[in-house]
Amino acid sequence: MKKLQYIFVTLCLFLLVAHENKAQYGGGYGGGYGRGYGGGGGFRSDPGGSSNSKKDDMDPEKMSTEETNWMKKKLKLTEEQIPKVETININYAFKKFDLFEDAKKLTPPYPEDVRLKFKDRLNAIREGKSKELKAVLTEEQYEIYLKKRQD
Repeated sequence: MKKLQYIFVTLCLFLLVAHENKAQYGGGYGGGYGRGYGGGGGFRSDPGGSSNSKKDDMDPEKMSTEETNWMKKKLKLTEEQIPKVETININYAFKKFDLFEDAKKLTPPYPEDVRLKFKDRLNAIREGKSKELKAVLTEEQYEIYLKKRQD
């Protein structure tokens, strides 16, 4: 029973992170990050039968690369902005990944205060990233970024 609870909470936290990414980039895991920015819904399908597709979805480097590619295209980043945005994206992808890994270490049952603590940490990550991006992006680029995040 404890193992089932652990799996349930881990899945909930995974979905929380996935939802945050979906909301931020208008698609989320629809077919994986490659197609997720701008379309699709649901979880990544894996027609090839690869056993590590779930692991790939949580790979911070892959997440940040896809996010940066989306931003290059949609926000029309300048050559000066690209390395700064890449650094911000990789740093915050690892922070989200670390949060998820911390959640997997918890032992059920999970009290409400623990769930709220993780939600607060996720919100702090999101706010920190937005603050750093605001310093790098133009006002117009930042507005597009915020609009996508809210969708």
